[in-house]
Amino acid sequence: MLRSAVAATLVFWSLSSDARASDPAGASAGPLQAHINQALQSPTDVPFRAAETDLNGDGQDEVVVHVTSPDYCGSGGCVTLVLQRTGQGYRTVMRASVTRPPIRVLGTQHQGWKDIGVTVSGGGAGPAYEAALAFDGRRYPSNPTTPPARPVKDAIGVTLIGE
Repeated sequence: MLRSAVAATLVFWSLSSDARASDPAGASAGPLQAHINQALQSPTDVPFRAAETDLNGDGQDEVVVHVTSPDYCGSGGCVTLVLQRTGQGYRTVMRASVTRPPIRVLGTQHQGWKDIGVTVSGGGAGPAYEAALAFDGRRYPSNPTTPPARPVKDAIGVTLIGE
């Protein structure tokens, strides 16, 4: 019974999630690229992978960005951003270091925003694991290896940015 309830929840959640992958080449010019450069304080365009999904239930997609530039990656992973659209462009609600794909939107939420799952490995972190990043009312945590981020196992979710 529990197994079928979990499967039904996963199917419902998968169908109700509105995640779409973006084409980084198509987004390389324009406001998104400009905000990514600004958020990273980069003078040049930074390569990235992105997906859109409504994280806060307001009917407007946020953009989850995983930076792929070696300038913003280390042995523990790369920078991942969550950007909320505003009338003037974007607002950064997460800039997390040492993240690796898959990057997922999880079936749990805090302060009205869905939790983000990122993979943590390398950089002395030990065996790879998924960390859940919860919104605190203003932003998501900046480091998935320290609290308030928390390790999770077998969390229900949808992959936004795959390996």
